[in-house]
Order: sequence, then C-alpha cells, then structure tokens
Amino acid sequence: MNVPNKIKHFAWKACKNILATKENLKKRKITTDDICDSCGKAPESTCHLFWHYDKAKEIWSTSKLVVPFEISPKWTFMDVMWQFQRWTESYPGLVERTMAICWGIWKDRNTTRHGGKCREGKAIVRSSLWVLDEFQEANKQPLAPTRQPPNEIKWSPPQPGYYKVNVDGAVFSKRKQVGIGVIIRDSAGMVIAALSQKLALPLGALEIESKAMEVGVKFALDVGVRDVTMEGDSKCICDALQGLGDTASSVQNVVAERFTLHKLLEVLLFLIQKGRQMCRPTCWPNMQPI
Repeated sequence: MNVPNKIKHFAWKACKNILATKENLKKRKITTDDICDSCGKAPESTCHLFWHYDKAKEIWSTSKLVVPFEISPKWTFMDVMWQFQRWTESYPGLVERTMAICWGIWKDRNTTRHGGKCREGKAIVRSSLWVLDEFQEANKQPLAPTRQPPNEIKWSPPQPGYYKVNVDGAVFSKRKQVGIGVIIRDSAGMVIAALSQKLALPLGALEIESKAMEVGVKFALDVGVRDVTMEGDSKCICDALQGLGDTASSVQNVVAERFTLHKLLEVLLFLIQKGRQMCRPTCWPNMQPI
C-alpha cells in the first residue's frame, strides 16, 4: 500500500486484531469492561469502533467515500479489508484512503481517552487524508520519458539507369585492423557485386571512411559500371568530395586521388546512417554476399 509507515503499522495491528480496543483488553484480562465509552451500548470491537458507532458513521458520511458493500457488525477488521481488496480495480485508492481515515479515528479515540479534546468528523477526515496525500505526492514516481522510436533507415534505389555504391568502414582497435565493405546495386535493388576487406592499417574512423570511399570508386570501375551514386556515412568525407568543406590533412591525399578517379564516373554523393559492416576479403559478382 502506498501509505505512510505509521498507517501501515496501524493497519497491520488492526488486521492482526491486536489493537488495544476494550474488547481485546478484556480478552487479555486487563479490564473487565469492554463496552464502548462513546456510545455505551456495544463492546468496543474494531468493527464497531471504525464503522458502527454514531461518531464513526458521521465520519464516513463526511468523507464521501463510496463503500461498495455492507459491513457486518460481526466482521473483523481483516474481513472488511478483504472485501475492500475485491473492489480495488473498480475503486482505485479506496483501500489507502479507508486505512488513513481508520487511522485518524484510532488516533482521535486515543487522544480522547487520555483527556484530549474530541474533534469533529470532518476535521478527522481532512487531517487524515492530508497526511496520506502529502505522503503520496512526496513519493510519486516520476514518469519515465517516452522514447520515440528511432526513424527506420531504409535503403532507397538510385534513379533508373544508375547504380548505387554503398560503402562503409570500421575500426577494430583491439585487433589493430580496419574493415571496408562495398556493395553495388542497380535501380531495381538487385546486387551487382559486393566486396569486403580487412586491412592491417593504423587508420582512424575518418581515415577508414575516406579509404572506403576510395575502394568503392575503384571497385565500381573494376566491375564496369560508370553511372553511379556513391553513398557513405561520413558527412565530412562526403562534403570534402563535393568541395563543400575543409578536408582534414590526414585524408587530403586520398580525397585528391578520388577526384581524379571521379572523372571516370558520374557521381552523386549522399549521407546515410551507420549500416552493415562486411569484413571478409571476398568479392561476389552478381550475387548477394553472405
């Protein structure tokens, strides 16, 4: 239950029927009188104290809580709570608010027995529910931020009459190796050829992307296609090849060489997100790589 510990402790004692009601005190032979001090008519049992004597009825009418069943005077506190549990789905929060008000009734009863002033029913309800609401507000779990599903990345074919060359590079730091993957498709999406290489070169992420673009251009020439669309995932390299930005010194020579190779091709450059890496030094003409 989402209630303060002092209310949990009270509810546990009430369900175990070990609250110091006059009925229980008589059972333990602590007193010989078990009649309710407030009404003077019936034994002070938990069910009588919390629901059936006049002050309790006033309190519950003030609370405006809906009790979806009739409480028998013969029931124990546990019987009542068991009935409330059956209605938790239809009346969410009803058990916690009932527990809080019962705790308020018990607290007021003890104050009165020790010479304190008896409070009005609405004051008991207001203070009891305030304690509960303050606790629940302070312990409210923040809602987890809703994660937007990532945009699905789909391969798009080149325009009719063109081929698309997708390239990618990967760095295997622990092995001190790099990998390059190239795949060529036609406008129908059919694989024309694919290449995968693993090289023992000390290249960084930018350098291997540049090297992958170079290998892709050479591979397209070797396969015999000329009208191609080059597609890679390094914005820096794509911009450099189109003359849109400064080129890092570590890849200037490679970019300059590819400008020469590009004269043999009709090239369009695009930027995509990270794709599949292929790492075996194999070439597959006219078939899908495995």
